[in-house]
Amino acid sequence: MDEQEDQLPLENDTLNVCTKLHTCGEIVLLTRGVANVQFVPEEYMVMDKEAHNSLIHAGYIFNAASYAAMAAINKRHSIMIAADVKFLSPIELGHEVLFKAVATQMDTKKCEVKVEGFLLDIKIFDSLFHIAVFDKAPFSIALDKL
Repeated sequence: MDEQEDQLPLENDTLNVCTKLHTCGEIVLLTRGVANVQFVPEEYMVMDKEAHNSLIHAGYIFNAASYAAMAAINKRHSIMIAADVKFLSPIELGHEVLFKAVATQMDTKKCEVKVEGFLLDIKIFDSLFHIAVFDKAPFSIALDKL
């Protein structure tokens, strides 16, 4: 594949992974090895409801980042196997975070994706996701035959 093809945007209907996730954010850019996800927290994501702050649970922030990582790889039968994560700042209700995912290694069975999250131009999240890609669906265990 040449460099020009690498930069062509993919249509959202060609997303091969995580096609039914809605609480993780919206894909705003999808090309080979790159995905940007816009995350807008909702009321039910608030961890501690107090008058002076409405902090968002870190699990939702992680989900949005992992969604961006999986979309950047965009290969069927892929599973996140590890993540090195730094939450650099809390997020409150009303904050919008842009997650930028770039695959640093994607032409092997074990892929790596760098994901950074930004609130305006401030980096609030930094991570490296490790994703394994299988030839067929992993863990297809026929429980009825055990």
